Amino acid sequence: MLTDLQIVAIVVTGVTGVLLFMAARVLMPQKTDEVDESLQAMINGFDFALPEEVEEYRKGKEEHPDDKDKCFQLLFRRAVADIPLIRKIQSESSGIQRLKKNDILKDGSFLSYKMAEEMINDEINEVRKEAEELKPGEGWPDKIFPQAVQFMNQIAEQQMAAQRKAAEAQMKAMQAARAKAMAQAEAAEAAVKNIEAQVAAKESEEETLRKRK
Repeated sequence: MLTDLQIVAIVVTGVTGVLLFMAARVLMPQKTDEVDESLQAMINGFDFALPEEVEEYRKGKEEHPDDKDKCFQLLFRRAVADIPLIRKIQSESSGIQRLKKNDILKDGSFLSYKMAEEMINDEINEVRKEAEELKPGEGWPDKIFPQAVQFMNQIAEQQMAAQRKAAEAQMKAMQAARAKAMAQAEAAEAAVKNIEAQVAAKESEEETLRKRK
């Protein structure tokens, strides 16, 4: 039969073991589900397809193989549509590599990123090849993507300018509406004061007549 002292020792040992286990779970680095979930949005972003402009170019080239200018216009549109995907891969590459190195990223998620990276690299090489085929000797393999970026930046600037103009117009409309409302309020206040003055004058006149009687 266990003595009271032995029972206490067993209980203390058990509690100590539980505390040590809990401390180990807190202190030891883990690949928790919470971490993976926080990365899910990022990783899902690499599960994408190439833009529809890719097929539009291939179809246009097939239908108009001799119209080099038309084909090049379609190719340029394709390059412009590729830019957002290229930027995404480039901007998040170092972060993905760091997460993988620290063993935070799941293999499946990293594979998704690598497949997207390979797909974009193949797309870049194909566009450069097509550019040289359509305009040989003009340096377009090296120029087409920088030109596409410049075009996108110009479009973005135009959109921002249009948004600023719309915001300014809205602000002016609000200011005009406010000025109109204030003018109406002032006119109403003046009308009320005028009515009050008329009432006061009438009362004064009636009071004078009563006194005369």
